Amino acid sequence: MKTLLLSIFFINITYATSLKPARGLYECLKGNDESICDQILKPIFSGDKLSAITVEYVGWCGSMGPYTYSCESSICENDGLKFEFRDSTHYRWENKQYGFQCEFAKK
Repeated sequence: MKTLLLSIFFINITYATSLKPARGLYECLKGNDESICDQILKPIFSGDKLSAITVEYVGWCGSMGPYTYSCESSICENDGLKFEFRDSTHYRWENKQYGFQCEFAKK
């Protein structure tokens, strides 16, 4: 059991340090509201570690931002929004205040 836990820990550490979200335009593929806008994502790294992202909301909602969200491992968030990266071109976005959520993919 101890070996399994250590293996999971090291896999998570390796994933966290190697996660490199791709810069670019992302679209909502599966969300719970049709008003969710496309997002232009720009990752910010400190060495090899993802430290923050900037996001500009574009599309039908015009252009809002860019806004900066700090990151810890594969999650970037503030009090209202959360971005959880699945891999370098996919993430789950959540508006915590209003309950909107979506699975995003790079266009």
